[in-house]
Amino acid sequence: MRPLKPIDADRMRLELFSAVITAVSRSLQTRDSLLGVVRSLRQAPEREVFFFASGERSLSAVYVAGRPGAPAILVCHGIGETVAHWSEVQALLQDYGLGSLVFNYSGYGESSGSVDAKHFEEDMAAAYTELLQRLPVESKVFILGFSLGSGIATSGISPLRPQPAGLILCEAYTSFREASHAAGFPRWLAAIVPDLWDTCQSVQRLQLPICVVHSDADQLFPIAMAEQILASCKSDCTEFVKLSGFGHNELYARPTAGYWEPVVEWVMRVAGTKTLA
Repeated sequence: MRPLKPIDADRMRLELFSAVITAVSRSLQTRDSLLGVVRSLRQAPEREVFFFASGERSLSAVYVAGRPGAPAILVCHGIGETVAHWSEVQALLQDYGLGSLVFNYSGYGESSGSVDAKHFEEDMAAAYTELLQRLPVESKVFILGFSLGSGIATSGISPLRPQPAGLILCEAYTSFREASHAAGFPRWLAAIVPDLWDTCQSVQRLQLPICVVHSDADQLFPIAMAEQILASCKSDCTEFVKLSGFGHNELYARPTAGYWEPVVEWVMRVAGTKTLA
C-alpha cells in the first residue's frame, strides 16, 4: 500500500478561497444579468476599453479620462462585479472632472487566468502602472477598494511606486475571515479560509491619506467594521465619511451625488484641487 501524502493545509485553504470566490462571483453576476442591472447603467461618452498584461495573464479594463491634470482613481471592485457594473460610476466621476480605471481581476469577465489572492494583488499593481502611463506626471492617483476590493487595495498598496496620493475604502471589512462570517458562512467554515486581507492590520503600516466611507444601511458589513478600520489607522491624515441609507451595492448599482460627492470632495482636497467640476 502506498503511504498517504500529508495534507497541505495551506493549499486546501487557497483552493477553498478560489472555489468560494468563483462560486459567489458567478452567482451574483448571473443575478445582475437576469435583472438587467448592467444594461441600465450609463456609460461615459468617451472611454477606452483595452487589455493589459498581469504576469502571463491578460486583463480587461476600461479607462475614462478626466480633465487634463486632474486626479484619477483606480478602482478595485467587489466580489460580484465586472468592469461593466462600474460604467455609471466612471461616467459620474468624469462629470466631476476625475479620471478612472476599472479592471477585471484574473478569472473575472474577459480576463484570463484563475481566481487567486496573489493574482489579485499582482493585477492591481499592473493596473496601477497602466493608469500612470495614461496620465501626466503631475496627476495624482488614488486607489479605491470596494467590498472585496478593499482588502486587495489595502494589502497591495505598499509596494506601489510611486506611492498613490491616497486610499479610499468603501463598504470595507476588517478581515477576509470576518467578511466571510458576515456574509453568512458559519464561523467554523470562515475560520478555515486563508488568513489574508486583514484590513485593520494592513492600514497600520500605511502613512498615506486614508478615507473610510461606510453607510449605516450596509446590510453586509456593519458600520462597526469601518470604525475598527479607522481606529487602526496610523496615518496623520484620515477621514471617516459616515453615510446614511445606502445599501451595500448602491454605490455602483444606483450611484448618486449623495454617495460620491463626499468622496470626490476628499480627493480634490487631498490632491490640492479647490473646487468640483
